[in-house]
Amino acid sequence: GNDKDLDRVIALHSKALALCPVGHTDQFSSSNNLATAELSSHFHHQGNNEDLDKAIALHKEVLALLPVSHTHQSMSLNNLATQLSTCFHH
Repeated sequence: GNDKDLDRVIALHSKALALCPVGHTDQFSSSNNLATAELSSHFHHQGNNEDLDKAIALHKEVLALLPVSHTHQSMSLNNLATQLSTCFHH
């Protein structure tokens, strides 16, 4: 794909997140999708460390939204660990 398509994906995920009030049930998935798009696409495509930092911050926010017993807790921890590992290896 091209940079414009990737930027559009990130803009759409950002807009979806902005439309979720704090505590909304979709806030988790919007934050997670944006973080994943920032890291797996934009960072790997352009190598911009700022994208990686944003993705890590978003995953930390996602974890803060979830109670420890939440079904998505494991996935969120894994996503954050993967991004921190990428940061370490970069």
